[in-house]
Amino acid sequence: MHASSHPAHTQAVTRRRLLGSGLALASLMGLAACSTGSRGGSEETRPGATASSSPTDSFPVKVEHALGTTTVDAEPQRVVTVGASSNQDFVAALGVMPVGIVTVAWGGNANGSTDWFDEAVSRLGAQQPEQYDESDGTNFSAVAELRPDLIVAVNSGITQEDYDRLAKIAPVVAYPTGPWVNAWQDQQRLVAQALGRSEAGDTLVEDTEALIASRSEELGDAKGKTFIYGDVSGNLGFYGPGDGRPRFYEELGLTLPAVVTDNISEDEFWREWPQERADELDSDLFISAAEDDEAVQKFKEDPILRAIPAVAKDQAIFFTNKQDVLAGSVTSPLSVPYALDVHIPAIKGALGMQSS
Repeated sequence: MHASSHPAHTQAVTRRRLLGSGLALASLMGLAACSTGSRGGSEETRPGATASSSPTDSFPVKVEHALGTTTVDAEPQRVVTVGASSNQDFVAALGVMPVGIVTVAWGGNANGSTDWFDEAVSRLGAQQPEQYDESDGTNFSAVAELRPDLIVAVNSGITQEDYDRLAKIAPVVAYPTGPWVNAWQDQQRLVAQALGRSEAGDTLVEDTEALIASRSEELGDAKGKTFIYGDVSGNLGFYGPGDGRPRFYEELGLTLPAVVTDNISEDEFWREWPQERADELDSDLFISAAEDDEAVQKFKEDPILRAIPAVAKDQAIFFTNKQDVLAGSVTSPLSVPYALDVHIPAIKGALGMQSS
């Protein structure tokens, strides 16, 4: 993957395609996290509704977002989602099962979904939603065929033109501030408003934040360490504080170094970095991913990449499991338990800390 393929660089490409075009990120060496065994914690530790919930807000409701103000006249009965896989998570976590979702091609399971979303389907006693492909951008025809009464696109890269076209099908809730650079908390709250479940949305956010805070204590002395979430599969670079990957690690208590914060704005998800200045990418930890172990070996033997200080110190995390990467990049209340089970041990392992 090259970061230049992202909508921040070319409007025609969706973030799901970014994640799927070879590598969402790439790394060099360190700890590989596998996906065997049960993840996501027990039923008691998973935030989200376990049964169909009811609205507590009075309709019609108005939802303000970056592309306009959307009025939802009555409780939505047929919700569809477009954009990243967290959109369907935000809906299902409130006890509402979408009728249509985007197929998770990169990082998805055999169902074209994610393990955490499938668990929510099971808990709600629901059927798997219809799926449609977004490899060529927003699938307007598939969305229209499902006759939705609400379209959720809070984590997406839809343009104003896309929004206007979707709005002719059904009310649309777009991202809070800009494409791809929104906190999962704000996205969840917008979805809760649109579903008339604002109070449940606030509770869901609070419960999920409490879970992150509790589990982050497992990091001990690792909290406060600096990290760079980078990409070395194509052009060398790093993700900024507005992107979901660094956001998740910051919530765990790690800190972005000045080389990142001084060289990227809050509304940029990615910044390319000159290879000849790789030694300036100084942090305690370097995080990324690669296609497989062979790619890792190739990266770790690259003399340019070895100039990155954390790589030189063997303090890099390398993820080869795509669903592990996805869990920590498109954060939602449903994905957080899975992500915590994967990323906390990875951080401790890369820093040479013993697991408890």
